[in-house]
Amino acid sequence: MLSYILEGNTVNVTLEGVREESGFELISLSMPTLVSVGEEDSAAWLAHGDDGGDMVVLREAQAGKLGLNTFWGEINGVLPVVMTGHSGAVCVQETTAYMDGTLLAVSGTAPNRSVSMGTTKVHRVDGGACYDMNLGRGKPRDCGNQATPNLLVEQRSACRLDFLEPSTSGTSLSWLDGARLVRARMPKIPNHFYDDKFIYGIRVDEPKFPKPSATFEHCEEMIRNIHAMTDGAPQLVHLWGWQFRGKDTGYPAVNVVNERVGGYDGMMHLMERAKPLNATVSLSDNYDDAYRSSPAWNEAMIARKPDGDLWKSREWTGEESYIQGLAKYMEGPGSERVRYTCERYKLPGTIHVDVLSYFAIRNDWDRKRPASGIRNLYAGRYKVLDEFKKHGVDVTSEGLRYPFIGKMSMSWYAGGPKPCPFGGKPIPMLSMVYRKSALWGRAKSIDTLSLLLMMFYGEAQHSIFNGSDSLDQMLDSFYLAMVPWFRLHPLNIEGFERNLDQTVTTLEGTGNHVDIDWKKQSYSVFLDGAEVARDGATFCPLGKDRIAMYSVTDASLTATLPADWNPGEVAATVLSPTGRESANLQHIGQRVTVDVQARQPVMIYRKALPDDRA
Repeated sequence: MLSYILEGNTVNVTLEGVREESGFELISLSMPTLVSVGEEDSAAWLAHGDDGGDMVVLREAQAGKLGLNTFWGEINGVLPVVMTGHSGAVCVQETTAYMDGTLLAVSGTAPNRSVSMGTTKVHRVDGGACYDMNLGRGKPRDCGNQATPNLLVEQRSACRLDFLEPSTSGTSLSWLDGARLVRARMPKIPNHFYDDKFIYGIRVDEPKFPKPSATFEHCEEMIRNIHAMTDGAPQLVHLWGWQFRGKDTGYPAVNVVNERVGGYDGMMHLMERAKPLNATVSLSDNYDDAYRSSPAWNEAMIARKPDGDLWKSREWTGEESYIQGLAKYMEGPGSERVRYTCERYKLPGTIHVDVLSYFAIRNDWDRKRPASGIRNLYAGRYKVLDEFKKHGVDVTSEGLRYPFIGKMSMSWYAGGPKPCPFGGKPIPMLSMVYRKSALWGRAKSIDTLSLLLMMFYGEAQHSIFNGSDSLDQMLDSFYLAMVPWFRLHPLNIEGFERNLDQTVTTLEGTGNHVDIDWKKQSYSVFLDGAEVARDGATFCPLGKDRIAMYSVTDASLTATLPADWNPGEVAATVLSPTGRESANLQHIGQRVTVDVQARQPVMIYRKALPDDRA
């Protein structure tokens, strides 16, 4: 039964009480036109959020529809929110069922274009369809056969439509108003541990490496250098390749620490030695992948493809991996693995579990123990979070995903942007909705474009460094991306404007905004009315009593002191791995200027440091 329930300005559309006759099963029901707007409606527009956000006015829109996700088809896994509106009303659709499809399409030609949005209500996973099993580009899809079950989804199919109308003042509404509405009901971030951390990974070893990228001793050296060059900023460091023969080996066993990089004693020594450096060292683990060479290999825990065969995945670092069915794994040996990991490695309250959130929805066509993506989510992925939580350990993971909002605080990245199928321009919808609900980054080395995107989407910089990567690369990540982010990410987006190739994102408070010229590849960040970052240079407050000065070229940088600072009391120090030395500064009123050398950070202090630190 289709149910439409009206509550105020909201219509909840659900699929209830499905009864199937013998020999017949309901797979899905497409409802592509729950809401439509025509070009004849004044100032009509449409927007969508799954790839970060795009918006286009209908009179300029290209005919098309939202593309299919490689793995999930019509599912919008990151932000399943689409909108359309005109001068008299706005409708926001949020697809709240994790395996339902989100539909948005533009049809017709000028001047008779129309936009429609709707949903596909999924009751069962189609066993007769063909699926991308993440075997790599160009690999054939795997198709079901007569014995393939149509997996029961096990979650009520649902979406909601919220309608907004302008106030009596006559001010028109936009996608910003729709995003505010969705933002207001998003859960708060569960853990603020990551708010002030410089988060990065170190790829210590892989089987194909002739020698380790970084031993545990070298990792300590890297952490120590960052400690010195960031004035003791909090670090969270994930070790990648700490187990067996390096990255992507040994799973699901985790009882062997890679001897090439220092073994168990070396790793535990690193964790302890990092603590006085204000650094938390933890592990990167993986509960999805399994290897036949593992001492914990168990074929019964391996998921099955639609055709019934074992789900063999890719060769990531040398040996072909298999995908575990997480529901049956966490009902079996998974919980003991969590306990062992926490106790054996004395985890410091946090761990990164790769892939876990990326494939929030992953089906298992095991004929004996079938599990839809929903069952694997609740009995598998959420169970991983719950089991670690029992031991006081918080889990971070890979991709930002809608089913993990309110359950996971930090994801490595969100993805996007992608070309808009309707010819629209990017908007920071995702950042506006999730700003207070989750943290995420951009998993790419620093360059001009990635910096622009991080500023635009409110993203942190999350890199995985090799031991051979330069200190300069790490400093660019910290000073160019993270220092402004520490101040920006707590602030909600309250306004957005686009003028040709220029955008201005306005944040809550007074004088807080991010200006980007996309044609010139230029950015500028303002906090409390003062510019704090611009085009490869940062001159931004860091905490309450410091201002970080950094540039990728030799430069004369000027910072505005907070109003309650006394210019006569400030001091500046040049940071280096081997020590500190005083820096000269000039000040006129509340503005101070320092000459900095390329990638040589200078820290301005509210008051002169004691002699033992200078």
